[in-house]
Amino acid sequence: MSESETRQAFTLTRQPNELRRRRVKVRDFHQITPAYRRVVLEGADLAGFTSPAADDHLRIFFPPVGQPLPEPTDDGMPAGLESREYTPFAWDGRSWLALDFVLHGHGLASAWAQSAQPGDEVFLGGPRGSLVMAGAPDWWLLAGDLTALPAIRRHLAAMPAGTPVDVVLLSDDPADEQELTSAGDLNLAWVHPAPGSAPGDVTPLLDALAGLPSREGDGFAFVAAEQAVVSPARAYLIECGVDLERAVVKGYWKRGTSEYHAPHGTAATA
Repeated sequence: MSESETRQAFTLTRQPNELRRRRVKVRDFHQITPAYRRVVLEGADLAGFTSPAADDHLRIFFPPVGQPLPEPTDDGMPAGLESREYTPFAWDGRSWLALDFVLHGHGLASAWAQSAQPGDEVFLGGPRGSLVMAGAPDWWLLAGDLTALPAIRRHLAAMPAGTPVDVVLLSDDPADEQELTSAGDLNLAWVHPAPGSAPGDVTPLLDALAGLPSREGDGFAFVAAEQAVVSPARAYLIECGVDLERAVVKGYWKRGTSEYHAPHGTAATA
């Protein structure tokens, strides 16, 4: 076998980013589906903002309910602010940034996004680090629930034309299905839990993965949903011959744990 046939088609490398505190305010919002809202933030502090990798996370610092955002301290964020992590969806590097929120009826970030009004302020921090891809996978597998949709959209926007890409998305309600586009050769499936399923049931997602066509070559996989998806998704990828050191498998949230934050590593993460 020649050197060109044995080389890896792509690499993933963790790079640190400059950490900056940014004070921003809500410019407007868009209700994409019943359970999915896009909030657009603006402010001079967004000058120079960038997010090198599709799965980046920044941290949003919220003021106490019903109170204005306090002034920052010299050594960091004011005390008493709660925070959550979200994937940047779109930005201009000068004055605005869009974030997508799943409205699930509870939790700090969901409640804030549901009631956010123009002029409401938050602090942002990060992304602290980025898992940057160099090269081009022979094929892509992107799967997750609505919380993974911003990262999946960013992956779809980055891939070369004609590259095979299988996408499986889980939503509780068919009304929350969204249109996706890509220059890649897109094979998209939406799946939904059975009536009476527990919140975050990943069984339909895993069943759909098992039914995907096999792919040849050096592929990249990204899977993110409720924490229960991690172990079986990793087992599935191993069966498919995917190198877990160059895949991303994450529990973006955990049933019954509002404070849970997905770990950030350089490979598939438990």
